[in-house]
Amino acid sequence: MITYDPKNWLRILLDFPHSPVFRTLALDVVGAGLYAALVVWVETDYFRVAVPLGPSLLSILGIILGLLLVFRTNTSYDRWWEGRRLWGQLVNISRGLAHQLDALLPVQAPQRAEYVRLFEEFPVALAAHLRAPRGTLGPHVPNDIVQRLSRRLHADIAAGQLPREATVALTPLVVQFDDVTGACERIRNTPIPFSYSSYVKQFVILYALVLPFGLAREFGYGTIIASMFTFFATMGLELLATEIEEPFGTDRNDLPLDQIADRIARDTAAILTGAAPDAGPATTD
Repeated sequence: MITYDPKNWLRILLDFPHSPVFRTLALDVVGAGLYAALVVWVETDYFRVAVPLGPSLLSILGIILGLLLVFRTNTSYDRWWEGRRLWGQLVNISRGLAHQLDALLPVQAPQRAEYVRLFEEFPVALAAHLRAPRGTLGPHVPNDIVQRLSRRLHADIAAGQLPREATVALTPLVVQFDDVTGACERIRNTPIPFSYSSYVKQFVILYALVLPFGLAREFGYGTIIASMFTFFATMGLELLATEIEEPFGTDRNDLPLDQIADRIARDTAAILTGAAPDAGPATTD
């Protein structure tokens, strides 16, 4: 994920050529312009194509397309934000459990270092699990780590290192690791329905194909610029929605899972041992 200052407009504008949407659509936008030029040439200099399109019909189609794109981008952003909320919850769960263990374990207990390792391993394993190709079969490493954590807690309770009453306080926190994992898997394993995603793309393409016919007689060769901007705006929103609907990857706009994992490792180590690992890139929780 890109870290930037939202108030620094110059930095944002200068990054425009590096935008994945811009790079993906550059040739397509040029193609839309060439297509519009061909339509204008045919309409004005060769023969008139009897296509019953006017500004009113184009406006109606544009409104429909705008509503579809708004719903599409909102749905994708909801998935992105829910993923961020779940990883923020994971930070809080890890800190909360670390605080409970710090209060209950003897200061010099050797188990503290093992708990720190488990807290460090879990978010790294969860990130790798979520980034694996959909449908990949293999060992469920996050589940194994939670199992080791639960067994460690119960072993310490049985050995008297933790009081028996700790079960009531610690078990709900451990269960929440499974809750976060399951919710993240739900996002990863449930993509936007194919029919809806394909329909929006088809509508954008069809709108781009008919737009020059509705503008050619009124705007002439100015239709080329209008068609290029319209295609970039509409298809760009669709591509942006496609990019953020899978928030657990490694693209520029995906969630900073590695930084959040580093934050969990540093904070839990500081709580349980008083010494945190080397600080990585800062991130909010």
